[in-house]
Amino acid sequence: MHTDFWENIRKDFKICKKLAYFHSAGLSPIPQAVYKAIRKSYKRLYEVGDLDWHNDLDESMKLLGSLGDHLNTSAENLALLPNTSMAMSMVALSLKRHINSPFNIVSTEDEFPATNIPFEYQDIPVKYVQPANGRYSIDAMMSLVDESTKAIVCSYVQYSSGFRQDIESLGKAANKKGLLFIVNATQGFPFFPIDVEKMHIDVMAASLHKWGCAGHVGSLFYTSESYRKAFPSPLAGWLSVKPPEDEYIITAKGQKVNIHPTAMQYQYGTSNLQSVLGLKAAWTYMSGIGFENIRQRVLELVTQTIAHLNQIQEVEIHTPHSHAGEQSAIISFDLRQRNNQACVEYLAKKGVIAAIRNDNIRVSCNYFTNLDDINRLTQGIREFLNKP
Repeated sequence: MHTDFWENIRKDFKICKKLAYFHSAGLSPIPQAVYKAIRKSYKRLYEVGDLDWHNDLDESMKLLGSLGDHLNTSAENLALLPNTSMAMSMVALSLKRHINSPFNIVSTEDEFPATNIPFEYQDIPVKYVQPANGRYSIDAMMSLVDESTKAIVCSYVQYSSGFRQDIESLGKAANKKGLLFIVNATQGFPFFPIDVEKMHIDVMAASLHKWGCAGHVGSLFYTSESYRKAFPSPLAGWLSVKPPEDEYIITAKGQKVNIHPTAMQYQYGTSNLQSVLGLKAAWTYMSGIGFENIRQRVLELVTQTIAHLNQIQEVEIHTPHSHAGEQSAIISFDLRQRNNQACVEYLAKKGVIAAIRNDNIRVSCNYFTNLDDINRLTQGIREFLNKP
């Protein structure tokens, strides 16, 4: 798409007026359309209270249908949970409850804590694969699998290094071994392709405040039908159980409780539907741009940013980027002999927002990023390096 198109997109993000924002991997700012949708929704709460609750719930279910289309699945396999830590905790609890013999899972060393802590807290042994030049090969992942391994648990995109895993190949390898394939897609969804069927994904969670451009709305949680049959939800609430026919909720006491067979079993109770309506607006907004257009734009910006950073002698890039399939929106680098944290603080004073992850500088490009932002980033680094 032409440069003018993307410059018009920037006008929808007020943050672009003063900041060069390279921190969407932490939290994306919201576009104007989302801000208006959330304000409108809360205005209805202010004016009519609970009267629109059922309609809002219906709208959230329709949104799950749209999200499902993006993943090649149906709304019946999707739920929205408060965050990815909660989603992974539900998985860890279910595995602990329904696997009777000692077992372990295989994961990767660079995982964000939301991926691994829920399993470690349940005393489930986790075998961690070590990276080779920032990458995790399929062979390295599968080499740690033994007769007690029940699942591969990993991220689509590593939050710190930005390495994008070949999820399809890894899913096929896991499926061949009869293993569950559990994916944290937070740093990949919705910009990078996910087909849960083709990739043999049994469980997927994706925090939506990163690339969902909707604020802290929660985490999208996918579970396959076969997974739910073998490992049903370990918790239940008033929305997650099947009421008697022609009734909306269960009021009888002391009777057997049956959870929904669909992913509705994870919708334990009332949630913030105003935020969900904001996500609906964000999804409509990004769908209007086109996710393929967004993906190409982000990858072009990442390539440009890496090229500019490579012109600075003191910069050492750690993100694998020699193959198109391993690139994401994230770039990790350090300044060799200079203090990375001090550089990030200096950049912030200049209105350039980056982050520190695993002691390296992390920048992430979003579709509203432009060449001026990249120039501000590299110029700021040069100025920092030239300081006495």
